[in-house]
Amino acid sequence: SQAIYAPAASSPCLTPCPTPLADVPGYSGRVQALADQASEELKRVWSAPEHERSAISSAAYNLLKQADDGLASLQLEAKAAPADERARIAKEEERLRGELRKIAQELQKARRELLLPDAGHSGSTDKLFLSKEDRRRSSAVSQSLRNGADRLKDANRTMAETEHIGVETLMELRRQRETIHRTQDRTTDLGQNLSSAEKAVQELEKPACILM
Repeated sequence: SQAIYAPAASSPCLTPCPTPLADVPGYSGRVQALADQASEELKRVWSAPEHERSAISSAAYNLLKQADDGLASLQLEAKAAPADERARIAKEEERLRGELRKIAQELQKARRELLLPDAGHSGSTDKLFLSKEDRRRSSAVSQSLRNGADRLKDANRTMAETEHIGVETLMELRRQRETIHRTQDRTTDLGQNLSSAEKAVQELEKPACILM
């Protein structure tokens, strides 16, 4: 089972808390514990030395990411719960989601104002704490973008193939034109030769003059 991570007093890194997540009652309690820890880390980031702020920001993000996974588990728990419990779990999930979104917004604000990175191991919070419907829409949009990218690749490949065929066709037409021009030149020469031969034959067919 995962362990709750609590900030160490003298270090921006997180150290395992003795109480594992499995000992906190239900997914709701686990997510709340992670939210509280992330909030504490966020408070520390403002007062910490500059060289420690990036690590604390990353630790807060990791806690929020674990909380987001916990919310997904809470949704599954709601599905398996008796009908009379689902509304209560859904309400609790919404409360936790709102609290975590607020913490995520504060983290993004701290990153902007303190010029902390939000890439790599310390990622963006934009896709955290989405509702089931938002996740479905986000997944549909992502799939649509992937499909669009695939279609664009296919179109680019077809365009490249068409361009290649077009270039080869133009080269073949040029070769044929050159062949036609050579044939025309030979035909012209042959016509001139025939005219000269015809004149020579006509001269030979003329009656010879007899001198008396």
